[in-house]
Amino acid sequence: MKIGILGAGDMGGRVIRHLANCSYVGAIVAYDIDPKRVEEMRTNHGIDATNDLGKLLSDSSIGLVFVTAANHAHKELTLHALEAGKAVMCEKPMATTLADAREMLDAAKRRNAFLQIGFELRYSRLYTKVKEWIDLGLLGQVVNTHCEYVCSEFWGNKSWRSEGIGGGMFGEKLSHYVDLPRWWINSTVTDVFSVCAPNVVPYYRVRDNYHTTYRFANGAVSHITFSMAPAATFRGDPLQNVVNQQRGDGHELRYFIQGTKGAAATDIYARTIRRWAFGELDGEFTSQLVETLTWEGEEDFTYFHNTKDQARDIVRRVAEGLPPASHAADAYETMRLCFAAEESAETGGIVRLDD
Repeated sequence: MKIGILGAGDMGGRVIRHLANCSYVGAIVAYDIDPKRVEEMRTNHGIDATNDLGKLLSDSSIGLVFVTAANHAHKELTLHALEAGKAVMCEKPMATTLADAREMLDAAKRRNAFLQIGFELRYSRLYTKVKEWIDLGLLGQVVNTHCEYVCSEFWGNKSWRSEGIGGGMFGEKLSHYVDLPRWWINSTVTDVFSVCAPNVVPYYRVRDNYHTTYRFANGAVSHITFSMAPAATFRGDPLQNVVNQQRGDGHELRYFIQGTKGAAATDIYARTIRRWAFGELDGEFTSQLVETLTWEGEEDFTYFHNTKDQARDIVRRVAEGLPPASHAADAYETMRLCFAAEESAETGGIVRLDD
């Protein structure tokens, strides 16, 4: 099968590398509006590339396209690809407005088309292990999750992301950590409350910090604490492991998941995932640490940002005529929660999802 890449920047290049030697992929064609990127694809990567979107989409041998362009282009590229009869994988956020996301979902439904959104944490071993424990009943019903996320400013003052045209901080960055609790808790969210302190990063037109709480219909609560600024500025040495370079300098990305029968905790910078089992002894509640799993640095991205297995699984699914691993309607629900969090932060009030 021939694959189309719509957007030949960093994410597009990553997908191309992920699909190298994939048995289902016969050839790859890249599209970009930037002539320099088109030429780079041709000369540096040996990939057929074009700045003519119509030409790529009219190629009947292309069965699947990856939408890897900037966020504000997701809707139009996805709609054009669906109209051309292509299966589509679109990176998150689904779109920069909820109305646009709805239009994408409706277009896929009308055509009974394959549309999957890039929430690769559902493929990442750190988080699939939590899901496995939940499905096995080891945690009982999940009632509380807390994500603590602290990073450095790394977009810069000339990025479209910091300018606020990428769907906000939730759409661009935090949507992953909204999607995970939905997946684990398996209940609908009834209301959202989000508060923010004044920005620290002076040139951001998006908020750089949040305390956000989601309440679910089954009584569960999920909370995100996020701050982009305190961790040490990261320039990065490409010859060294990223996690090793950031460990201990203020970067944090941790989850705590509490259920009725046990609990779990994930910590990227400690490279650990742990599980506790609840019980009773002499009539008193007990908790016992029963599992601690670790991994090596070479496995980092398969554990917490597994875009490779996601890309290859999507190709396999399209080639074999299978449905998406997670439907676009599910991703749309995550986007509803992202926009609800931004609305709550703006108004200072609780946003009820049934309103």
